[in-house]
Amino acid sequence: MTVRILVFEDDTSTREFLAEGLRKRGYEVLAFPSPVTCSLVADQACLCPREHACADIVITDMNMPCMTGLEFIWYQYQKQCKCPSENKAVISADLNWNQEKEFASLGCRYFQKPFKLNEILNWVSECERRIPADRVLIPTDSLWKKANISP
Repeated sequence: MTVRILVFEDDTSTREFLAEGLRKRGYEVLAFPSPVTCSLVADQACLCPREHACADIVITDMNMPCMTGLEFIWYQYQKQCKCPSENKAVISADLNWNQEKEFASLGCRYFQKPFKLNEILNWVSECERRIPADRVLIPTDSLWKKANISP
């Protein structure tokens, strides 16, 4: 089973560094510049079939145009995103204590920028153990179509 990771990061160099580091470890990575490219946000509802998820792991930056990482994670939570909260992380240089607490209450992980790729890779390994063996992901091309961008 190939693990799929969605990365949302508006800074191109950070997004490419993280995506490439994860791809080199064999993960399928779809990297987006903004959370509004997520079908859940763009279409105001999750379009995935009930038995399918879009990803196994989600990593988002905190400060992005249109929506913060915290708003994005809350939105996914409220819309019953099929990717478990424990498999979601935020990366940020400047979370305050209340934001850290809120992410923790959702079960999400926080990584301080500048982050160490090995810390994220270790966390991703933990996430892999939480992925059900029978999980099915929607086809990758469907995600790109929903995002209105191409790989």
